[in-house]
Amino acid sequence: MRVLLINSPYRFPDMTVHRSELLGLEYLASSIFKAGYEVSIYDPTMVNPIKEKSGLYYYGTGDEDMYNKIKNFHPDCVGISCHYSFASKESYNIAKIVKKIDPHITVVIGGLFVSVFNEKALVECDEIDYALIGEGEISFLELLEYLSGKNANITSIDGLIYRTAQEILQNKKSKFINNLDLLPFPGRDMIDIKPYMEGSKIKRLYGLGNKPALSLLTSRSCPNRCSFCNMWLVQGTHWRPRTADNVIEEIDEIVNKYRAEHIFIMDDNFTFNIDRIKIICERIIKKGYKFRWNTPNGISVKFIDDEMVSLMKQSGCANVCIAIESGSEYIRRKIMNKQISNNEIRNAVRCFKKADIPVVGFVIVGMPEEDEKNYNESFNFITSLPLTSIVVSFAIPFPGTKLYEYLIKEGIIDSNFSIDMDDLNTPLYATEFFTKEDLIKRKQKLKDFFSGLGILAEIEAKNDITS
Repeated sequence: MRVLLINSPYRFPDMTVHRSELLGLEYLASSIFKAGYEVSIYDPTMVNPIKEKSGLYYYGTGDEDMYNKIKNFHPDCVGISCHYSFASKESYNIAKIVKKIDPHITVVIGGLFVSVFNEKALVECDEIDYALIGEGEISFLELLEYLSGKNANITSIDGLIYRTAQEILQNKKSKFINNLDLLPFPGRDMIDIKPYMEGSKIKRLYGLGNKPALSLLTSRSCPNRCSFCNMWLVQGTHWRPRTADNVIEEIDEIVNKYRAEHIFIMDDNFTFNIDRIKIICERIIKKGYKFRWNTPNGISVKFIDDEMVSLMKQSGCANVCIAIESGSEYIRRKIMNKQISNNEIRNAVRCFKKADIPVVGFVIVGMPEEDEKNYNESFNFITSLPLTSIVVSFAIPFPGTKLYEYLIKEGIIDSNFSIDMDDLNTPLYATEFFTKEDLIKRKQKLKDFFSGLGILAEIEAKNDITS
């Protein structure tokens, strides 16, 4: 059986997107290959984006190119990765193209979109045969066995959504991979990896200059349940780490086989176990690797100490992003359900600055119950920190989050609420205390305070990077 995995095209407000490595599809591809199936990854987004009349940039090929690419591979099964609702129409279009080529080709869709909306893809697109919730390394293989006639019991396939003659049915999602060391490394040989290593048109993204970079996942999920985060729907609520030995083995491959000079550590909670981080950093130092690394998804500041940060610096940490979210402890703890204190944040920033590691803070404005007093408290605390820069976002009620449920309950949004890519630069709702215009001004006030600090100049200087 031949399997083609496709990353769904999408639209974005600008043309400076950093198109990072497709770790999810690469992990899935290597697992499929290990099971004895022929597999390849196709990413139609790795083209120059086209500006449309709407002002959005389309990252994807035309239908004719898509048709030819799929047809030339002669797949028996096509798996479509759809992360967000604003990419669902493009995913449906892929399914239609596949069925136009051959109606007997099986079409499967997965990704965060399915984990959040479950059967919606099958309801809205007749050309999609199956959908898979959550991690796919186990369930996709179970589905391939079913399609190959090796498993006759479709009801046993974990997290599968499928059709019968009368209805759409859904199997419970219950299996998550506890021992991640058992997984083969991401299938980087199953895709042209060079464009991802070269990155986007932003030559100095994260202050890396033109250094070739790849991504690494050392753990999955996060035990916390922040009210604005829905990633647990894909990876479950139990934090699952890889061993230090397994992580170092993949780093060795990334550095020596693929010649990457920078690694993006993409964990949702990289610093959850600081003893493990210390061991990994010590192993990197002992190996004498010369690559740099950072944490684009942010890290928790809960257990940061000087010893760990010193080891991070020695092992090549170029900069860190920390999840502050709000400078108001009431908003952070009670509304966001993020159980860290201002003292813990201040201590973490102190540790990183002491080690000469640039720090970027993640901040959210527009959460429920955030009034002028809370905002000013947040502004004063955040601007008192010696941060290199901040990334400020409006609160986004992603489906599946407590924030989403609260806003529906209060009648601020309804159940038909959806998020388009061009919505992310503007507030999606007004709060009890602030209009949308108020929120825009308060976001800008925070950005203006840090805008003159020159994050890239500082990071480049710390890492001795030239263009």
